[in-house]
Amino acid sequence: MNSDYKGRKKKKSIGFRYAINGLKQVYKTEKNFRFHLAAAITAIVAGLLLSLTPLEWAVITLIIALVLTLEMVNSSIELLLDYLAPELNPMAGLIKDIAAGAVLLASSASVIIAILIFGSKLL
Repeated sequence: MNSDYKGRKKKKSIGFRYAINGLKQVYKTEKNFRFHLAAAITAIVAGLLLSLTPLEWAVITLIIALVLTLEMVNSSIELLLDYLAPELNPMAGLIKDIAAGAVLLASSASVIIAILIFGSKLL
């Protein structure tokens, strides 16, 4: 993971490459990210099959982006805290719990949104 470019002139393509590397890394190492990605793909396929309106697509796209982004932020926080405090640390545990709670909240909202959008199409 050679993404430390301090001291060098940063090019836009380098930043993009590091971002893609981050996506690959989280996909390879984080089971929950892969779960949420599978759910997102399922929602996209369902949206295509059920002919969502542009507004419904906007809502689905935003909630997918929110859940996946929060999952990546949560994973980053966990990695950082494991690096800074490898021993058992109650404060690090609390910080991790709060970050995981953010993912849970967004995931719960995504389920409610899916029920509202897809449920109305199926009933």
